[in-house]
Amino acid sequence: MTKFILLIFLSALIGHTFAQNNSFYNNDILLDTNQIIVSNIYIKGNKVTKKRIVLRELKFKKNDTISKKELQNLILRSKENLLNMSLFNYVSIETSAINNNKFNISINLEERWYLWPYPIFEHADRNFSSFIHNQDWDRINYGLFILKNNFRGRNEIFKIKARYGYKEQYLLNYKIPYIDKRGKNGIEASFAYFRQKEIAFNTFNNKLQFYQLQNYIREIFDIFVSYSYRPQWDFSHFFRLEYKNVNIADTISILNSDYLGNSRKKISYFNLAYRFTSDKRDSKVYPLNGYVYSISATKYGLLKNSDVDKFYFDAIYSKYFKMNNNFYFNSGLKIRKSLKSDDVYFENRALGYDDYLRAFEYNVIDGNDFFIFRSNLKYEIVSHKIKYYEFIPSNKFNKIHYSVYLNLFFDSGYVKDNVYNTNNTMLNEFLYSGGIGIDFVTYYDKIIRLEYAVNKFGNKGFFIHFGAPILINNKKYNSGRL
Repeated sequence: MTKFILLIFLSALIGHTFAQNNSFYNNDILLDTNQIIVSNIYIKGNKVTKKRIVLRELKFKKNDTISKKELQNLILRSKENLLNMSLFNYVSIETSAINNNKFNISINLEERWYLWPYPIFEHADRNFSSFIHNQDWDRINYGLFILKNNFRGRNEIFKIKARYGYKEQYLLNYKIPYIDKRGKNGIEASFAYFRQKEIAFNTFNNKLQFYQLQNYIREIFDIFVSYSYRPQWDFSHFFRLEYKNVNIADTISILNSDYLGNSRKKISYFNLAYRFTSDKRDSKVYPLNGYVYSISATKYGLLKNSDVDKFYFDAIYSKYFKMNNNFYFNSGLKIRKSLKSDDVYFENRALGYDDYLRAFEYNVIDGNDFFIFRSNLKYEIVSHKIKYYEFIPSNKFNKIHYSVYLNLFFDSGYVKDNVYNTNNTMLNEFLYSGGIGIDFVTYYDKIIRLEYAVNKFGNKGFFIHFGAPILINNKKYNSGRL
């Protein structure tokens, strides 16, 4: 199995090399010695966003001397950087000549709507397809979520959530991506409280087993602070210190003595995580070109004699490139290796949660070590279109862009574990699936995927997902299992 994983990883690297040799981003093609000077940079449309926030994402600055060919590449990357901030619906960058070697650059922005006070009405399952399959309408959440993007015009994010129903949650979160003038350092702080009357207490036959009481069966306090350092546009370092406190009812510790380990009804522990990311994708929402790789280390139970003791590494690599005409291809590999792992069920997750294989949406595969490989061949059915709706008064909503892709995919994976393998047949076995789907991509980072897939065991079905099937997970906290 180790040889198989290495073979997949080498294939991805070969694909990366092939694509780089044909890539628009290859600096070797910039042979034009004609130089121009950036005389001035004009920014329009930033009614809320501070000018320095925009300038931080540009790969050029005033008085720079740049070759004409290189300038086109820098403009493209700057536009992608601005769109990836999720602050603007549309970005255009134009140049105008002053004389033979001096140019002005104009940046035109169309800002998004930033304040979202909207009611919560959602399912509480691991994914939407699982919810439709189970048709358990008791697993519904409702409440109010207030989200303020681009707070103070500095790309800060402020969140307040009061959620009731199946999985209650109270959340207060504040993120400041730039605490310094150079825009390299950022911080985030969050407090979350969860409680439920029904939870999954065990995994049997790769299905979650649930237990319900009239009173609250589990409570979780989750607090974290994080620090990010972004020295360059495409490189970032991330550190997170987290505290968790988990309380469960006596019945859960009896049903599964390993739920919190050693038949405990309460645990508390600190976690420390570090992640390095190099991200050169054209889009973080629905990438078509570029690549991303990430290496991270996470320690659960930071202090000596902690209630939880886990330590693992994650490595992720994904490559995206255009083949020809309207065809695109991407592949990605994620590997997790545990150096130390206890039997605390609450924190023991592999596939079926944030990471999953398509056509296995109804299954969970818990374990310590795993890998997941994804490949997609896409055909652009509808290229990027823009449509105006004059009856909508706000210019933040009346200009809609969309595109549609046909998607052929193949997924494979493997989960290694010697604790849960007795009652879960998908452990310690090579898994794979494939299928076909339609991806609809539109504004405000909205993606709808309609897929038909079949897996190794002949299980097949029609599945609905929201968001692209990417391996990079940017969630800063989680509340554990359902």
